[in-house]
Amino acid sequence: LSERAARLRDVDAEAAGLRARAEAIEAFFSRYPEEESARRAGIDGAERELERRRGELDEARRLVAEARSDDERAHAEKAVARGLDHVAVAESALLRARSAYDELEREAAALPAELAQLERRAGVSGARELVDWASRTHAELFVELGQIDAQRERVVREANELATMLLGEPTYGSTVAQLAQRVLPLAGE
Repeated sequence: LSERAARLRDVDAEAAGLRARAEAIEAFFSRYPEEESARRAGIDGAERELERRRGELDEARRLVAEARSDDERAHAEKAVARGLDHVAVAESALLRARSAYDELEREAAALPAELAQLERRAGVSGARELVDWASRTHAELFVELGQIDAQRERVVREANELATMLLGEPTYGSTVAQLAQRVLPLAGE
């Protein structure tokens, strides 16, 4: 009974894992249009910021070329240095935005195949059906495990009652294995 209960718990854990993954995939695709738009907007914003920063850098370089005094030139060269830093930061932000978008697209491309594999394992079609299947499976296993646990408790109680009768002393709280160690020698086994 313990082995059967353990196997059923393993099946229940697998069904729960399938359900969790199916729910995650379903949630991903329900958020996908909004997330895709947001990440695309992030790229567009980063591109605009990079162009703005490049424009500022060009302007700073123009001021260096037009500087009439050493002070103007030093001030303009500092603006060029800041401009180079700003462009580097904007390029890095654009790279991150593109990377985030690419990651979203890779996940969106991979998830349908994963969902199909999960559906094959469960013998259903569709994320919602997979979630429903896992819920039904869990409920059935819950009932069956309850019955097995009740049966195990009866067996242990009966074994304790028999051992108490055979040994002439209370054995309640002992496991079946402990009882067997004490009672089997009486039977010559």
